Amino acid sequence: EAKVIITEYEEIVKEDVDIYSIKGVIAMMEGDLERAEKVLKRGLNVNERNFDLLYNLGYLYQLDGQKELAIEYYKKALHNTKNKKYRNKVCKLLQNLGLNKEYLMVNKTKLKVAFFPYKVSMWDSLSTIYEAFAKDENCEVSVVPIPYYQLSQNQAIPTYEGERFPTNIPITHYSKYNLEEEKPDIIFVHNIYDQYNTITRVYEEYFTFNLKKYTDMLVYVPYHIASFFPPYGKNATYMMPSIKNVDKVILVGDFVRKEAIKDGIPESKLLTLGSPKLDSMINNLKKDSSYPAEWEKKLDGKVVYTLDTGCLYFVRNPFKAIEEITNILSISNANKNTALIWRPHPLTRISIMKYIPQLLTYYNNLTEYHIKSSNGFYNNVILDETDNYLYALNAADVLISGNGSLLGSFLLTGKKIIFLDEKMPKGSVIPSNAFYYFYNKKESWYELVSKINDGYDPLAKNRINLANRIYKNIDGSCGEKIYKKIKKMVLEIK
Repeated sequence: EAKVIITEYEEIVKEDVDIYSIKGVIAMMEGDLERAEKVLKRGLNVNERNFDLLYNLGYLYQLDGQKELAIEYYKKALHNTKNKKYRNKVCKLLQNLGLNKEYLMVNKTKLKVAFFPYKVSMWDSLSTIYEAFAKDENCEVSVVPIPYYQLSQNQAIPTYEGERFPTNIPITHYSKYNLEEEKPDIIFVHNIYDQYNTITRVYEEYFTFNLKKYTDMLVYVPYHIASFFPPYGKNATYMMPSIKNVDKVILVGDFVRKEAIKDGIPESKLLTLGSPKLDSMINNLKKDSSYPAEWEKKLDGKVVYTLDTGCLYFVRNPFKAIEEITNILSISNANKNTALIWRPHPLTRISIMKYIPQLLTYYNNLTEYHIKSSNGFYNNVILDETDNYLYALNAADVLISGNGSLLGSFLLTGKKIIFLDEKMPKGSVIPSNAFYYFYNKKESWYELVSKINDGYDPLAKNRINLANRIYKNIDGSCGEKIYKKIKKMVLEIK
């Protein structure tokens, strides 16, 4: 009777893989393994990744005593289902067939891995970790950009940047990702400031104490590269109260780890594996350097300076900042063979709105009229407000920076750096003779720029392998090593 029903159904629905699976099972029940094999393989010609067909073929070969073929098809079945119950069942069968425990531990259940970035310009701190997990067929990976508020003195502006992420990254909208239901095995974040952030603040449901409720492994990967002089970026890396909610913190170098241990952070919480931001720069250096085509007219054939200013550049000392920025922006006006790119930190405007709103008019006039406008006094300066900071570093022959966010990445290039101070800060892990100094008492910044434009660079040899002395894994492998380490830890927990 079952055969009659199946035959009638086949006449209505052609090439239904479920029919092949049912007919194969019936043939096995009747003891006709040869016919069952032919039917199931015909089904695989229609859909080679169908779990039922692969599982039934594995079972058929197990019945027939063909152990190697049984293992082969059970493995294929395992790799083509996310259903935890089915995966555990197949793993048990494979174990009975003598498959090694390490393989079974890795494959028994797919790990759920969630990335919760908040700003697209900071995605590079997670990107190569994501790429490593995304290649692993035993991991179910979600990228869930989370909403945040931009905080000024009198308002909180809801902001979401999910639509700005690279198109090759499958994005899950935060409204469609239910943490309580998903319970990811691993969560990666690059912002753990929680309620303590005064410029931007992620929505409360994404504070670390809430995320920790739903995962056994909450990993913090700082979106910045820790500075190489005191306080070594500790306030942004591990000195927030929310660090207690985090299972692991990824550190860029041993110099940060030593400080963290001195400050009482448990050594077991610290993993010194470098920074995926360094991966981004290394991978970028391997390619042809590129930047937006509209920049070419202002940059081609010139010595290019990139100015890197931090988030609180105008806040810490407004009067000094205004004088300094005026001098630096004039570099390209004073010398026809010189071009300047200014990349302010993405949170510069909101930091001004929050702390010194009386300076906002000045900042808007400077950027919108004096730089962007064709009639502006600095109209030959490029204001870089793109989501990709690598453009500004690609174009640069010289970086001008103090404690800006691009300095660490630029060390990898070996190019010239003008430090916005009169000398290297005390306690630096980088020697003082690696950089030039904007406020050098023996030589004005204007004289220094003129000499650099003429090829002056007596410190070149001092910058060789400079980054290698202080940062871990500057071969582009940080993301891969973080992936391997965290995955291994989670599997051991399980």
